[in-house]
Amino acid sequence: MKNLDNIVNKIEKSIDDKELIREKALRSSRDIIINCRKAIQCIHQNLNKEAKGNIKQASAKLAELYDITKEYPEILYAGFVENAAQELVEAHCFYNIMQGKDLPDPDEMQTTYSSYLMGLCDLVGELRRTILDSIRSGEQKNADEYLTMMEEIYDVIIRFDYPSGLVPIKKKQDMVRGLIEKTRGELAVASCERRIEYRTDEFKGMLDKISEKKTKTKKKDSALDIDDIW
Repeated sequence: MKNLDNIVNKIEKSIDDKELIREKALRSSRDIIINCRKAIQCIHQNLNKEAKGNIKQASAKLAELYDITKEYPEILYAGFVENAAQELVEAHCFYNIMQGKDLPDPDEMQTTYSSYLMGLCDLVGELRRTILDSIRSGEQKNADEYLTMMEEIYDVIIRFDYPSGLVPIKKKQDMVRGLIEKTRGELAVASCERRIEYRTDEFKGMLDKISEKKTKTKKKDSALDIDDIW
């Protein structure tokens, strides 16, 4: 057993090196997520230059993250690396949509296909938030367009009916469907409210005409010619 110490030392060094990579990967993943969330917030605030800068930083950090973990699959596929990649997909896709551009390609982004699909699912939540902002601003056309995008994403992701070991997307699919149903209902309510408001204004205009006619004729009990009013 003379070589026991050498063997254990070699194993210990390997684990120490792996631990250092893991800690570095965790910090990098957190930084990527922070950059992406800042980017999304900037997009909602129309701070496009700042959003683009955050996405660029996150992209560079993700490339570095993949590079330092490529020899350690147990770290690369531990979950937090993929979570960071999903956040970048969500932010980058959202930025491109709001800029009227095509979606970024996963190969160009150098993300895994699985993380790209999961990021698309998360994108639906940001589109819903944009729809709610459009409703508050009275921009019905924009809201309808974003709802159509949500539905297009859902139509795509439901094609992936694979075991969770390959693509863990089932929960995301259910989440997206629920968001679409809820958003569609809110848009319907907003549409009804606008019609009610329009009819109320129309009725108010009718009353104003009636009052104006009474004033001109100065006859309190005069009969109203409805056909003339309309």
